Amino acid sequence: MSLVISQNFVLTDATPEFPVTLDHPVIGWHNIVTPTNISATFADPDHPASNVANPATHLEWRSIGDGGQYLTVTVDTVDALDYVGIAGHNFGSEQIPVSIQDSLGNTLLGDVLLPDDSPALFRFTAQSFSQIKLYMQAPAGVLPRVAVMYVGKLLVLERKIYVGHTPLTQARRFNVQSGRSESGKFLGRIVLGAWRETVIPLSLLSPEWYRDHGGDEFLAVAAGTPFFFGWRPQSYPYEIGYCWTIEDPMPVPTGPSNRIAFDLKVSGIV
Repeated sequence: MSLVISQNFVLTDATPEFPVTLDHPVIGWHNIVTPTNISATFADPDHPASNVANPATHLEWRSIGDGGQYLTVTVDTVDALDYVGIAGHNFGSEQIPVSIQDSLGNTLLGDVLLPDDSPALFRFTAQSFSQIKLYMQAPAGVLPRVAVMYVGKLLVLERKIYVGHTPLTQARRFNVQSGRSESGKFLGRIVLGAWRETVIPLSLLSPEWYRDHGGDEFLAVAAGTPFFFGWRPQSYPYEIGYCWTIEDPMPVPTGPSNRIAFDLKVSGIV
């Protein structure tokens, strides 16, 4: 649940028509990682690097070596990229410093020690790359692992979210069965399942932004693919989720200017 921003970061999404700040919500849905363009310095044959291209978190890449090592994505596009997202890793619990590098070994963002094993976003200045590398410095005897890795261009929402939203990190849901005796005594509770679920309220989106800046394209992809989400990245960098839609959003134009509004109901991991 961490968002890490490069010290040399330059915000390139701002335009006079759609000015944004570091606190505007970000969505990491665009992803160029595929089973064929990802490689690892070390890999368990039963847990290859190609597993991180699958959005399912039960599949993992697992290293078979400690020390310095890479997960490398070879880029076959000239489009600008500005983030790396990871989920299902052990970098926090195992105290593995990580950094993001380009093909020449230049550090785009580094060295970072994540506070825990929750989803993390690494954000840097948008530019074209031939390779993006996640560099891990595993301590002696420690074997890194990652379930999901995204590399792409963040969708920066046009407007901030102020009220009406429970951050995914705080949106706990439980399936609980309570025991009660015949006389009404409380006998205890059993938690049958637990997850995170919230609603992202999006409103007053201009028709131009929604159509020209990727809003509609995001919803089309999100119907079947999870995404990373940070609702107030600068103010709350530890409230990052890896989530997926659980209802079909219906964007509705409202008012004379056709401003678009809809609720994005999601479940996810933090």
